Amino acid sequence: MKIFILEDDFALNKIIKKSLQDYDFIVDSCFDGYKAMDTILNNSYDLYVLDLNVLGFDGHEVLKHIRTQNQEVPVIIISAQVDIDNIKKSYDYGCNDYIKKPFLFEELLLRIEYHLKSLMPQKSKNEIIDLGNNLSFDLIKQKLFKFDHEIELSIKEKLLLTLLVKNLNKVVTNEEIHEYVWDSKELEAVSMRSIIHKIKKKLVNGMVVNIRGVGYKLVTI
Repeated sequence: MKIFILEDDFALNKIIKKSLQDYDFIVDSCFDGYKAMDTILNNSYDLYVLDLNVLGFDGHEVLKHIRTQNQEVPVIIISAQVDIDNIKKSYDYGCNDYIKKPFLFEELLLRIEYHLKSLMPQKSKNEIIDLGNNLSFDLIKQKLFKFDHEIELSIKEKLLLTLLVKNLNKVVTNEEIHEYVWDSKELEAVSMRSIIHKIKKKLVNGMVVNIRGVGYKLVTI
């Protein structure tokens, strides 16, 4: 899944990002609140990890903005501020978790995995989603399997398939695909059609449905 990190400590930022990528997460990161706000205005994520004391908009301001856009997405605060006032403020503004620095990466990973599981489709709280036709998709690790054999996916194929699986049998709009899969400056219609075509070839004919002028949906047949 797709994770956003706001952390102004360069070394810690890089360590968290690289460690999460080693677990197959797709990660964007920023070092200051100005860049963070610009990034989240034009992209969507499955989970946010926010430091509080950063240049520009602080973590609380970024958190408040996230909550104006999405009340459900998990947000984890990581901070050296251990006073109860900041902890209370963070929860009042809508964070799901508060981790005090210093912390072990394994603790952050456990909390990330716990909160991401809350995003599983309601009919299946398992990480592995059965798509039918001997196909399954691991929502946490973003891996597609057929007969337990992994089918290779590019980064953008992983992102798009994750979005479609999370909304199984529901229409995902072109705008939602734009924000989740592509940076706002990257998207061209031909790019989206190209990725959709590649995913169709790796699934079964008829599973990806084009809702003309609106978007796409993944169906089990």
